[in-house]
Amino acid sequence: MTESLNADPRNGGAPRCPLRDGAVPLYEQAGALDGGLWEELRSRFGRVAPVLLEPDLRAWLLLGYEENLHVLRDRSTYSRDTRRWNEIRDGRRVLGAELRPTMSYRSSALYADGAEHARLIAPIDDALSRLSDARIRAEATDVADRLIDDFCEHGRADLIGDYAMMLPAMLMNRFFGLEDAYGYVLGELSAGLWLDDGARAAESVAQMRNYFGGLVQRKRSAPGDDVTSRMMAPEFGMSDEEMADQLVLLVGAAHLPTSNLVGNVLRALLAEPATAREFASGALPLNDLVNHVIWTEPPLPMLAARFPTRDVVVGGTPVAAGEPLIIGFAPAHADPRLGRPSGAGGSALDSGSNSAHLMWGAGEHRCPARSLAERVVGIGVRRLLDRLPRLRAAVPADELAWAPALFSRGLVELPVLFDPVEAPQREVPAPPPAPSGPAPEERPDDLLTRLLRWWQGSGRNRRPAGE
Repeated sequence: MTESLNADPRNGGAPRCPLRDGAVPLYEQAGALDGGLWEELRSRFGRVAPVLLEPDLRAWLLLGYEENLHVLRDRSTYSRDTRRWNEIRDGRRVLGAELRPTMSYRSSALYADGAEHARLIAPIDDALSRLSDARIRAEATDVADRLIDDFCEHGRADLIGDYAMMLPAMLMNRFFGLEDAYGYVLGELSAGLWLDDGARAAESVAQMRNYFGGLVQRKRSAPGDDVTSRMMAPEFGMSDEEMADQLVLLVGAAHLPTSNLVGNVLRALLAEPATAREFASGALPLNDLVNHVIWTEPPLPMLAARFPTRDVVVGGTPVAAGEPLIIGFAPAHADPRLGRPSGAGGSALDSGSNSAHLMWGAGEHRCPARSLAERVVGIGVRRLLDRLPRLRAAVPADELAWAPALFSRGLVELPVLFDPVEAPQREVPAPPPAPSGPAPEERPDDLLTRLLRWWQGSGRNRRPAGE
């Protein structure tokens, strides 16, 4: 670090850490992250702001578009490996002190750089590339229709819990090679990771490990035509632990950002009259509407984290090697130097809804599931609008609440009303004939079976067992 960064003239030149000087407790404003906050931080700190993600977790938040893009692209200077995190305590640097879940390390491509990242991301890229457009469209449409069937006769629904949160989880579960019953489990567990209830979130983490551990076990013994089996191909040489971590990464990239984006697009259509009119008239294509929402209400407002491999200056701010830099998608999109109208209430046409946003990342760690997510959002929104006549908000726009999370921007609920429609009759496949002889014993290591039974008995399942 430079001398000005190390020495504090107000304290006799004693060493100090700038992250401890006026760091903003961002965690106190979870759920209220908006353009006003980013403007305030810019006025106080410039292009980079010292923040607290938790009471004892300090970091730098990148506020400028150019600064975010530079850090995302420069892989030689800014590492994704959280083991580089350096915490300053009592004037000395401690490596990896008390890592929090948001900064913890796993053996997945998300936390790797260079050749190791290339090795770990290869099976994900290969498996996703083998999902044809026809298969994605057919599966996404079928999942969307089945979810809509559950509430279309009621005339009311919560488009977050009943639809947006479940759609990508159900779809990814199918691509993983499991029955829909496990998709409901996956959706509930993924949502639980972001709850304020610490005990419930911890339980979701533990059960998520069971889900992916059990999935890997099943596919080792019975591979199929699915993403999991393809990732486990011998040429990739993935261990069971690496496989589980890769699948956690994949569902993390494909589930919550997609769920939030579906919900935020639907919110824009229901709560922004100008946007709804432009979309209904055909002046605003669906792709441009999605880009408008990403600019104004990105489903991930921030992303943790990058770590400088040496002392650097970012946006005029000295940052020491190993100090965490938080990627600020939302503040970057509201950067006044871009000359874009800010705020969700403006016209999507006036905002020039282009795809130069940062939502899917850039450089080595760009999102591997971008194409899949974009197609799922388009199909999910269009299918809902096509099937529900006179879809309208059930509450005023100012009563909609954002979930209290720093790294996620999505509504708690989106209650709607519509004209009830009859659910189509679906063929129920006949059960397979009962095998002769004694019933096989359940394998004691079948984590998925035990997970499904736990979920069915937890009181949280909203679907019939085995559906």
